[in-house]
Amino acid sequence: MATCPLKRLAGIDRHYGIIAALIIIVGIGRVVWGLKGWEFYVHNWVFWAKMAAFGIVGLLSIVPTVRFISWSRQASTNPSFAVPVGELASVKTYIRAEAFVFLLIPVFAAAMARGYGY
Repeated sequence: MATCPLKRLAGIDRHYGIIAALIIIVGIGRVVWGLKGWEFYVHNWVFWAKMAAFGIVGLLSIVPTVRFISWSRQASTNPSFAVPVGELASVKTYIRAEAFVFLLIPVFAAAMARGYGY
């Protein structure tokens, strides 16, 4: 892989992390100051399932993020750097797992909007 695509990939991953942090901040605001009140969320098992899914996605994203940074650094110091096939396969597995768990988040959000779990 060339340096430019690795830097682009690391940049996309960084923006993904920033967006996730903003979603957490907005979510905390909704829990604390939202119309339903914090009691709705604290006692709602669907909310906690959604939070668990979000947390799992965050944890699963750590390995790809670390690898993207490592690959980008290696590529910047060694122009002939190629991403090791085993590491690439591992990152793909993590990203697929992230995508699968991420799909659960809107399902839990829709269930909460319909009043399930309270």
